[in-house]
Amino acid sequence: MKARGNGRVNSLEVTNVDKHRRQRGVDHAIVVAPGFAPRVIDNAETTELTTIAVDDLVELLDRRDEYAVPPEEILTLLTRSGAFQDDRLDLLDEYIQDLIDTGEILLAVIRALKRTDGAVETAEDIRWIVVGMEDSNDIPTTEEVRSALQLLAHPSVGAVEQDEEGYRVTTDYENGIKLIRSLGDIVQPPGREE
Repeated sequence: MKARGNGRVNSLEVTNVDKHRRQRGVDHAIVVAPGFAPRVIDNAETTELTTIAVDDLVELLDRRDEYAVPPEEILTLLTRSGAFQDDRLDLLDEYIQDLIDTGEILLAVIRALKRTDGAVETAEDIRWIVVGMEDSNDIPTTEEVRSALQLLAHPSVGAVEQDEEGYRVTTDYENGIKLIRSLGDIVQPPGREE
């Protein structure tokens, strides 16, 4: 496409992109520009196009880099027809918040296991230790603790081991933070801001 003095893409240009998309047999096209005429935004959904303003693309890429958002999540947001606007960034923020919440659960499990002298028998027992430690209303469910234990005990992670006596942590809290961050830079240790 040609750049316009005002940086705004008009309907005719988008019609040409759609025509080119169909000629090439492409499922979807993404149009990036500083701005779009209102009619372009209205028609994007019916033409299997996504319009995204440069500023929104920068926001999307910043979040992807900062929170290690998988390419599949980005692709899902970009290949949904229509205008990429704040509603899609809100969806991405919800996904990122879920990642952060999961990271916090993983760290809570490590802290709980570090507080014990030996093994802890069940996920429910670990949950109750977390309940006693946490001063917020965001206490994980037993299923969330169980899932965290499965990940932490996986041989590729190895932060927790399980035997006939129960679960025990195999690393300290600081290494746990590094380990969880290696899974995606999503963890903010309690009381610390970066």
